[in-house]
Amino acid sequence: MNSSTPHRLVAALAAGVLGMLALAGTSQGAAETGTFGPFVQPLSGTSDDTGTCLGPDAVGTISGTETVFGHFTENGPPAFGFHDHGTITNEYRVDYSDGRYVVGSDVVHFNDNATHGDQFTSSTADHASGTVYGPGGEVLGTVTIHAVSHVTYRDADGDHQPDPGEVTASVDHFRFTCR
Repeated sequence: MNSSTPHRLVAALAAGVLGMLALAGTSQGAAETGTFGPFVQPLSGTSDDTGTCLGPDAVGTISGTETVFGHFTENGPPAFGFHDHGTITNEYRVDYSDGRYVVGSDVVHFNDNATHGDQFTSSTADHASGTVYGPGGEVLGTVTIHAVSHVTYRDADGDHQPDPGEVTASVDHFRFTCR
């Protein structure tokens, strides 16, 4: 349920689509548009919610399904430009060691833009909500996550990842609420 998993996926997905399109033959100066996905894959890993309203030891195992769908536009050569936007939808369950669990959904909207000068901009808006259950299945409350992330960087080493010294703008807002 932490915010880093969707953001890593968006960066990896954008880099992968960008790589595929760079290899695609397009006519000189023509734009190509299309869709990608839906990509459906299992969601698994560790969710570290320590320090949130779930308590000091809220580390759990996350499972579920992730679906990615989006649209792209690319142009080139001679100059190469790329834009994509789409949605990542996660249906998840987080099981904590004390027997509590959360069942919910997460929707991430992403928007990426790359220019021929290796300038890359990526923005995401994330909204997750879930129901918290006790070990016996009783409803204990709800959790919501609101997150916004934006990064702009010049990809000097060509790895499609923002590295130290490459970032020119970065904004992250993350709010985890229990009720």
